[in-house]
Order: sequence, then structure tokens, then C-alpha cells
Amino acid sequence: MVEVDITHTDIAKNQFYSSLGVPEFWRFDGKVWRIYQLQEGVYVEVESSPTFSLVPKERLYEFLEQAKEDEIEAVQLLRAWWQERTNLN
Repeated sequence: MVEVDITHTDIAKNQFYSSLGVPEFWRFDGKVWRIYQLQEGVYVEVESSPTFSLVPKERLYEFLEQAKEDEIEAVQLLRAWWQERTNLN
């Protein structure tokens, strides 16, 4: 689950996601990227994604900056970066 939080609602999203059993979600508020992992029914902020442990937060920020200039190129660069690290050629 990736959430881009540009509006504020009264919905308790963390409780909603945990009730669905979403094991991990990422929230970006336009400035800060946070990663949360479900642990014993409660979300705990973690420094890196348990699911995508090869992707550091710094790379996500780089992707967002690149996407501001050219979204298609940013996606292509991210795919190439991922393939290089996972040897999926």
C-alpha cells in the first residue's frame, strides 16, 4: 500500500489498513516518506521496507525528484536500477 497524503481526513487510516491485514504501507506527505510495518496489530514506523529491503528511502526520494522532470525517464531509470541490483536482465 502506498499512500500519498495531500489532504487530511477524519478516517483512522492506520486502523482501517490493519483491519484489512495490510502488512506494510508507505505514506508520503509531499516532503517526508514514511514506511510502516504491521506488528502485533499496530503499525510501527521502520527505516526500510521489509518487503523491498533493497530499496533505500534515499532512492525513493531520487525517483520523486527525477519524476518531477520526466516521469517516463524516472520510471525507466528506477527499473534499470532495480534490475541491476536483482540481476533480472
